[in-house]
Amino acid sequence: MNGPGAGASGRVDGPVLGRRGTAWNPETRLYADGVVTGADGAPLVVPPHGALRRLPDTPFLDPASGTLPGAARPGPAEVARAAAETAAATLPGAGTRYAAMARTAFVDIRALLYPNGALVAAASPYWHYVWPRDAGFCAVALCLGGRHGDALRALRYVCGLQEPDGTWQARYLPDGSGRVPDRRGTQLDGIGWTLWALWVWAATAPARTVAAELADMLATVRAAADAMSAAVDPGTGLPRPSQDYWERDVDEATLGTAAPLLLGARAAADLLGRAGDGAAAARCARVRDLLRDGIRRHFAPLDFPRRVGGGGRDASVAFLLPPFSPMEPGPHAAWRRTLAALRLANGGVGGGEEWADTRTAWTPQVSLFAMTAAATGERHLAEGLLTWLEERRTRLGALPEKVTEDGRPAAVAPLALTGASVLIALASLEGRPPPTPPG
Repeated sequence: MNGPGAGASGRVDGPVLGRRGTAWNPETRLYADGVVTGADGAPLVVPPHGALRRLPDTPFLDPASGTLPGAARPGPAEVARAAAETAAATLPGAGTRYAAMARTAFVDIRALLYPNGALVAAASPYWHYVWPRDAGFCAVALCLGGRHGDALRALRYVCGLQEPDGTWQARYLPDGSGRVPDRRGTQLDGIGWTLWALWVWAATAPARTVAAELADMLATVRAAADAMSAAVDPGTGLPRPSQDYWERDVDEATLGTAAPLLLGARAAADLLGRAGDGAAAARCARVRDLLRDGIRRHFAPLDFPRRVGGGGRDASVAFLLPPFSPMEPGPHAAWRRTLAALRLANGGVGGGEEWADTRTAWTPQVSLFAMTAAATGERHLAEGLLTWLEERRTRLGALPEKVTEDGRPAAVAPLALTGASVLIALASLEGRPPPTPPG
C-alpha cells in the first residue's frame, strides 16, 4: 500500500494522472488501463478508457488497436519469444476462472521490470520507482512461475541499492543511479522482505544456479543482518520506530515492521548457516528469538494490532502466518477478526482501522488476505477474495491499486504488489505456496 510521494520518473505518460489522491482524499479516478513495454524497454502507461490493446500474452502494444507515443515496435521474432516465455511459465490458475487474471498479472510484472533489473511498483508517475518491499513480493511470484532469472535480476538491483548501514530507503529511481525521489527515509521492513525473497529464490532455483550466484549476495545478507541486530532493542525485543507499508511516520514499533524483520531474521539465519558462516547465523537466530518473544509479549496481549500501543486492527497480522511463518492459532484467530473488521460495504478490504478512508478498498490488502487464506487451507475464503479481485480489473485485465465505493477500479493499474500477491495466492491454492524459512 505505497502512498504517493513527490517527484516523477521523468516519464509523463499520457494524461497527467496519479498525482492527487491520498488516503485522506479518496481517489475515484482510474489512472491507467494497463502497461506496455516502451521503445527503451521501460514500462509505459496505457491511458484509461481507450481502445488500445496488448498483443496476447506479451507486454507489447497491438498496433492494430492504435498508436501510443513511445511504445515499442517489436518484430515478429520478439513477439513470438515473449509469448513463448509466458506459455512456458508455471502459472497458477490454469483451467479455472482465474487463468486470465494470472496470465495478465504475470505479463504485467514482467512489463514493469526494466532491462537493468529495476522492478517498479507501477508505471504511473509517483509509483514509477523501486520499492524493496514490492520487488521482493514480485521476485517470489516470479520464482513460483519458474522465472528465476527475472527474479534474480530484480533482487540484484535491490541488493545494489543497499545503504552503507545495511538498510534500504523507502524507494529508489529505476535508472540505476541509487538515488531516491524524496525524503521518506529508511523503512526497516524492506530488510525483511528482501531477505525473504532472496531465501525463496535460493530455496527454489536450480542448485547449480544458487551455488554460482548466492556467494555474491552473501555480503548483502550479512549487512542486512547487522542492520536488523542494530535496529532491535534487546530489552523489548522490538525494532525502533520506522515507517512500514503504511508509509507514515510513527513514534513506536509497528507489527508491519516487526513481523517482516522476524521473517528476515529466519531467512538470514538459514542462508548464512548454509553458507558455513555459523557465527553470523547464530547472531541472526538471536535476533529472531528477540523479535519472536517481543511480538508475543507486546502485540499478542492486544490481539496483534498495528502499533505496540494499540492502533486498531491491521493486515500486517498476516505476516505472522503462512506462507511467511508457520501456522499459529493466536495470530490466525486475530487474522480472522481483522478481516471481519476491515471488510467494506463494496466487499473489499480497507487499509486498517486507523486508515482515514473507510470507503475505498485496497487491493494489496485484499490479495494479502487471499494469500493467507490459500496458504492456511481456507479455500472458500481465498476464492471469494480472488473472485472479487478478478471482477474488478481494468479493461485490459490489470489489477488496480484501489476499488471505489461503488466497485470501480481506481488509481494505478497494474499494481505490481497486488499482481504478485494474487499469483502467490493462486499457487498456494494449488498446493505449491512459497516455502517458509525454518526456525
